Amino acid sequence: MSTGAGPDEGDGRLWGSVDDDAALQRYRTLVGAIDDGVYQLDSEGNFVAVNDVMVEMTGYRRAELLGEHVSLILDDDDVSAIESAVSARLEGTSKGNETFELGVRTAIGEVVPCGLRVNPLADDGELRATIGVVRDRTEPKRRLDTFESPDAPPGSVTDILDEADIGVFVLDDAFEVAWADETVERYFGLDRDAIVGRDKRVLVEETVKHELEDPERFAETVLATYDDNSYIERFECQVTPGDGRDGRWLEHYSKPIESGRYAGGRIEFYYDITDRKRSESALWESREEFHSLVDAIEEYAIFRLDPDGRVISWNTGAERIKGYDREEILGEPFSVFYTPEDREAGVPERNLERATERGSIEDEGWRVRADGSQFWANVTTTPIRDSDGTHRGYLKVTRDITERRQREQRLQSELEEVFGRISDAFYAVDDEFRFTHVNDRAEELLQHPEDELLGERLWDVFPSAAEIDEVWDAFHTARETQEATSYELYYDTLGFWVEANLYPSETGISVYFRDVTERREREQYLEDAKEQLEAATEAGAVGTWEWDVAEDTFVAGASFARTFGLDPERAREGVPLERLLSSIHEDDRERVAARIDDALESCDEYEAEYRVRNADGEIRWVFARGHVECDEDGNAETFPGALTDITERKRAELEAEKQRKQLETLFRVLPVGAVVADEDGSLVRANATAKEIWGGDVFDADSVAEYEKYTAVWADSGEPVELEERTMSQVLRGEEVTEPNVYEIRTFDGERRIVMEHGMPVRDERGNVRRAVVTVTDITERREYQRKLEETIEQLETSNERLEQFAYAASHDLQEPLRMVSSYLQLIESRYGDLFDDDGEEFLQFAIDGAERMRSMIDGLLAYSRVETGGNPLEPTDLERVLDDVLDDVQFRLEESGAELTVDTLPRVNGDADQLRQVFQNLLRNAIEYSGDEPPTIRVDAERLDGKWKIAVRDEGIGIDPDDQDRVFEVFQRLHSRGEHEGMGIGLALCQRIVERHDGEIWIDSEPGEGTTVSLTLPAVDES
Repeated sequence: MSTGAGPDEGDGRLWGSVDDDAALQRYRTLVGAIDDGVYQLDSEGNFVAVNDVMVEMTGYRRAELLGEHVSLILDDDDVSAIESAVSARLEGTSKGNETFELGVRTAIGEVVPCGLRVNPLADDGELRATIGVVRDRTEPKRRLDTFESPDAPPGSVTDILDEADIGVFVLDDAFEVAWADETVERYFGLDRDAIVGRDKRVLVEETVKHELEDPERFAETVLATYDDNSYIERFECQVTPGDGRDGRWLEHYSKPIESGRYAGGRIEFYYDITDRKRSESALWESREEFHSLVDAIEEYAIFRLDPDGRVISWNTGAERIKGYDREEILGEPFSVFYTPEDREAGVPERNLERATERGSIEDEGWRVRADGSQFWANVTTTPIRDSDGTHRGYLKVTRDITERRQREQRLQSELEEVFGRISDAFYAVDDEFRFTHVNDRAEELLQHPEDELLGERLWDVFPSAAEIDEVWDAFHTARETQEATSYELYYDTLGFWVEANLYPSETGISVYFRDVTERREREQYLEDAKEQLEAATEAGAVGTWEWDVAEDTFVAGASFARTFGLDPERAREGVPLERLLSSIHEDDRERVAARIDDALESCDEYEAEYRVRNADGEIRWVFARGHVECDEDGNAETFPGALTDITERKRAELEAEKQRKQLETLFRVLPVGAVVADEDGSLVRANATAKEIWGGDVFDADSVAEYEKYTAVWADSGEPVELEERTMSQVLRGEEVTEPNVYEIRTFDGERRIVMEHGMPVRDERGNVRRAVVTVTDITERREYQRKLEETIEQLETSNERLEQFAYAASHDLQEPLRMVSSYLQLIESRYGDLFDDDGEEFLQFAIDGAERMRSMIDGLLAYSRVETGGNPLEPTDLERVLDDVLDDVQFRLEESGAELTVDTLPRVNGDADQLRQVFQNLLRNAIEYSGDEPPTIRVDAERLDGKWKIAVRDEGIGIDPDDQDRVFEVFQRLHSRGEHEGMGIGLALCQRIVERHDGEIWIDSEPGEGTTVSLTLPAVDES
């Protein structure tokens, strides 16, 4: 077997000039560390090496694989495909390194789904060996096949999805729910047993969408996948909380099922992304605090002291804040930064002693610049020690926070002033809690003038206050104990937070209160901000370091250490740089090391963005910024810096890029036209379908005013479409065009087309329209088909109406000659009957009977033709009354035949009472006529169906052969001779015509000798 890509460049070794033994050792280490199977084949396709993963995956021992041909584990077709691809690589006709999706056959005959990538090793274009990397795809494929395989055990789906906590609907090709898991019940508050078998479209409209924050958009998006079940859909939605259901964010992912039991259907997954959304929200809310923290790091004055407190390093921030040049401050005691009062009190020395004892201290106070001016500083002092504990000096980090202090003092003064103004609300009540005094501020806050309150009981004016235990107890406690009390709460009636202080006396209570809503909101804001900042720091969002280049001692904070998987205690003492580099992702490590070398060589700033692996093996993205401090000879001494965790931002960027590519692909392959415009109306994009519809690449308008060149009239009226009526104009105004605009357009290649347009605005985070998207669908053929269909229906309706008129006229006009024939036959019988012999008498009776049957047939045909035109309007009709009238008509036949009739309670329906009377009359007469030798047994009952009633007339008569059951509904079709049973063969045909006029159905269930059941449906009356 010959597989692989083109030969490697250079000497073909991964580590360049590294000797062969070292390269081999690193190669083995790499192969042993990865989770994929790795093998090597010789030029004939026989195994010469396999790693442990391959042995475990195939189930063969290593000795059983070595020397065997690769076809031992791969199908011959897969082997041939790989050989062809490799040959093309070696010949230079293919440069891709494709992944083969195939099955690996194990020692026990199982097939493991895998992805295989191959690389050849060639010498002068001749294949020497092949390296293959195999990745097990079992888990993803098992999850999908579990749904699509008709033979999958029922428990397999539940086990997988319950463990993954994923909600799932499986729909058949009619989009009815074939299966749903328990997670769906919890997410949407559904009963799984009740929804299986239901139409998913109805379920979405009636139930599911009402559990969502944006129900109409959810329903529109999901139902669209059923209209066009050819694509993968993914979006996010928010479930609102309810009875037995938590509020949560879900990601909907669905795709068509292409094989298996539910081929043609669809599978829908719902992933719980609540935690991720909350993290995104928290990140958004804390962004300003986070930026402020980053800015603060850039404003630090960072310098070092020797053990005696003399300055030995000085950064540009220190020069800017303190005003000393590097040359003039190096070697000077750091006490020059303190005020004379602090120096006299020994504050500088005491701070160093405290830092040495405690490990690190932070203090605030006045500091002195080089020009003698003072500023308020925040100072952190940290002792620096070697790995053996030798004290090397101190790291000082100072920030000028004078403006912040001034703002805080101003804010404090303003708050005190505000509190002074709003704390003067006062009222007094007597020992019966009646108002005795109310000042102006109290009138304002209580929203009642004094004259309305004086003499009134507090609890009568504010009854809701009496229901608040804290208020009621405070007043009664103050009165009974004669001790001051207070409370603070939100009072709904007044609409603000109340702080009240109650001072009792023998005659009553004096109440001083104020609106403290602003203070409460500020306290809550500050508390939230503090929690967010603490959470960001604790999560390792920011870390600092200092690297002593000469000693190769890298000292870092706890956040930094956690990010790199270091022990915080060891990191605080210092670790070699190589230890940190080992935590950097192998694909980024060489690049980061090169940037560090560049910064060391140039004594310049350093910036890098890369991935690291923490102690849990998790990959995190970080951004590092620092600068190298060098001595006078240009030798690097120290390298301080700061680190920011940007994992979430990078993930969002990568996900956004992925979605952008997906949207780009979707834009290209959409079966409808799509046009995109900027907020100013300039057209920026149009896909191939849109260009085809409009006859070319003509979407070059720079504003809405230029849309005039796209000629369009309203399809229904032919009136020109005004600019403001264009779909794109509507969308740019912020409208969502979900009810389509239908235009007739003149394309740029001279054709006329009917198009349907929808549109949707794209908004920014502030809700402003940033772009507009309009879809264009060519419905020219559809409209033409619809027009022809409407013409055909109109022609059919006209034809049916003419046929009914003809049948009525024909049957009506035949009555007159038939009456003449019957009359003369009766005259012949009465006048000359005695003259006929037996044959003549018989012939005369035949003629009279034939005329009578002809009259009955014409009457039946006349009734049949007038079902639609001669009927009364449908209205609520009591079937029990209808049946009572029929029983009066057939009473004689019931008694004569000895029939036993049972009638269930019959409902009210929407119907024509006269026509329904004909139906029951025909059905009862048939039941009596075809009862056989025994007296008829007949039952009439009713059953409620969805929106209709089913009426059944059952007998125990001679029955009907199943092959003849459709014939009995045809006009003049008889199953028996007239000698056996009477009738014209039109009764059931007339019943069918009447039932169909009532928008119902009629059918027969019967077996010969087993009786007959005639069932029919009629519309139910809406009793509400």
